[in-house]
Amino acid sequence: MNSIKIELNNYVARINTEGCALTELKFGTRDLVEPSVSSQYFSGALLAPWPNRIRDGKYSWKGYHFQAPINEIARNNNLHALVFNKEWAVVEQTHSSVILSLSLKKSVAYPTDLDFLVTYSLSGEGLHWQIDTKNIGILSAPFGVSVHPYLIADPGIINDVCILKMAASHFMEVDDLRLLPTGVMSVEGTDFDFRNGRIIGTQFIDHAFLMDEQKSRIEFYNLSGTGVWISSDENAKWCQIHTADRDGSKRSRMQLAVEPMTCAADSFNSKEDVIELAPGEIHSMYWKIGALVNF
Repeated sequence: MNSIKIELNNYVARINTEGCALTELKFGTRDLVEPSVSSQYFSGALLAPWPNRIRDGKYSWKGYHFQAPINEIARNNNLHALVFNKEWAVVEQTHSSVILSLSLKKSVAYPTDLDFLVTYSLSGEGLHWQIDTKNIGILSAPFGVSVHPYLIADPGIINDVCILKMAASHFMEVDDLRLLPTGVMSVEGTDFDFRNGRIIGTQFIDHAFLMDEQKSRIEFYNLSGTGVWISSDENAKWCQIHTADRDGSKRSRMQLAVEPMTCAADSFNSKEDVIELAPGEIHSMYWKIGALVNF
């Protein structure tokens, strides 16, 4: 595992070759994401060829049945798929950008071979994070993708007193035991309505939100307006928000997981918003992250 540093103007980022994970993003001296060199909480991980949970790790596709590893043991789910712990190769590096690649072979967990190319690049606006995925096999395959940064509004400040602003009129309700979906609900009149921005408070969140069309920018900030924003392209129909409760440990609720996704939890079973990636087809998606400064 190697750590790669890129920088431009006020921004500095670090990327690990293990998992192609974003392990640091700073604006000046301020952390915008949780610094990490461990995959324990999927900090900064790339989630592909699906994000989120698959019930019992099992799904079917075109009449074939697949079994993904159970890595969320207590809930008997697969969580975040197959590449977050793989070693990626550096293809090209400059002072302000790096490109990494990985080939994923078909297996009992997935029906085809994929080639991934991930680009991290910095600009005056912040970080641009793009993944291009090509189906190099002979069969079509289900596909989904996301990233897993833990955003920091203000280092040392707990989520409870920070503001989340997100244009999402619906969210995916989940069961308490396994956090698997039970249905899509309106946020109207609930504690999940962040459309106009509001303080998170003490509520637990580990839910997917259905983003309103053409409104992908999400902001997370303290009461003075200092914080961080993340946006994505039109492929991100959903966004998982998690308050990083971590069983009350020292780092509990000190950061917010914000994961713009192409599909929601257990979509490989429901087939909702799952992308069908045909042989030879390339799917591209990007995310951007930048600093909010006393707006």
